[in-house]
Amino acid sequence: MKRFTNGETLGCSTLARGENDVPIVYALLLAAAAQAATSSSPPLAVQRISVAVPDPDRVQVTVHAARSPGVRADLAGQRLRLGAVPVPLDSPVDVTVGGGETQIDFEVKLRTVPEAVLGLDPNRMPVLWEGFGSGGAPVLAAGGTIDLGDPGEVELPLAGLYRAYARLSDVKLTPSLAAVSVHALLSLYNPFGFDVVATGLEYRLVVGSQAVLSAKRPGFRLRAGRRSDVLIEQDVPFGDVAGGAAAFLRGEPALLEGTLTVRTPQGERAIPLQLRAGM
Repeated sequence: MKRFTNGETLGCSTLARGENDVPIVYALLLAAAAQAATSSSPPLAVQRISVAVPDPDRVQVTVHAARSPGVRADLAGQRLRLGAVPVPLDSPVDVTVGGGETQIDFEVKLRTVPEAVLGLDPNRMPVLWEGFGSGGAPVLAAGGTIDLGDPGEVELPLAGLYRAYARLSDVKLTPSLAAVSVHALLSLYNPFGFDVVATGLEYRLVVGSQAVLSAKRPGFRLRAGRRSDVLIEQDVPFGDVAGGAAAFLRGEPALLEGTLTVRTPQGERAIPLQLRAGM
């Protein structure tokens, strides 16, 4: 240690202290160590995620994670990362502990989601949620890798999702002597703040046990925050779809099955469609 001319020793004892205070340098070192320990704490393991769709522009997310040793009621902020992509969150967060788990509830406004999210692998998506204290340091975190296609890991209201973002309506099969005129309207809603480019749509329209129409459509653009209508209209030979036309006249529902292919920053991605008229 270095001894000063006034006889004091420089260690963890003298810089900027009051009469009976803990030395400020020592206090700062303790605070830094505490913050480092909090920041490096491993996140709670995500057990499952529940998603609700109150309206097409926002989703309510509930993260079910391992039990936390304590509830933080004084969270001043939060952050969500999907893979390496930060997703803005400006809604309140509610954290509760009970039943052997920590439950984290927050809302995501879809117009704020970055376009890079489209390129993530939906079957292996890393998720990290962090809550921050008033000083900006992380005080609670939950993370893991989820499979959006596994209902045991992610609870998605499929019927609600289709009603919000993809609808099949105005289905008509009009028979004549030689042909059946097939008409339907596929409506797609883009809730994001950026345009989505569909590079192709492949589909078939089924009534009863018979496909009455199979077709491919070239690319089109889904405008941000807007609903886009895709008109399905074609005359098909009566003999090819007589069974489907008869089923339609008996009141059996029409189903549209197909694939919408969209462009992402990491290449094209196929989105399956399975819609029932009137859903």
